[in-house]
Amino acid sequence: MIKRFFKEKPERLSKVEYWKKWEFFELVEDLHKAEKLLAEFKGGYSNQFDSAQDFHSHLVDFINDIEYGNRIDISELWIWFAPTCAWDDLVGLVGIEIGNRIFERVDNWKNHNST
Repeated sequence: MIKRFFKEKPERLSKVEYWKKWEFFELVEDLHKAEKLLAEFKGGYSNQFDSAQDFHSHLVDFINDIEYGNRIDISELWIWFAPTCAWDDLVGLVGIEIGNRIFERVDNWKNHNST
């Protein structure tokens, strides 16, 4: 009966448990796959990048930053990989599956961790 009046504190996750819950490791793996695919493209244009090479350079820097703990905000990925945005503009149907997977993971994280 007393439990009804007092909410139990949510269990705090360790950093690794948090990463596993939000599929961080899978996200990083997919980002590496996307980076390799993007390296095969030249030219093109999107509203965010002047070319596939420009996007590739930003993506490599972004991956390095999150892997080495220099970046915790992944909201840029949401913009880059959202349907009909930079990824789709520069890679097209060839990369739709990996782009959608990345977007779904980032979107899920974003929707459950916004303040």
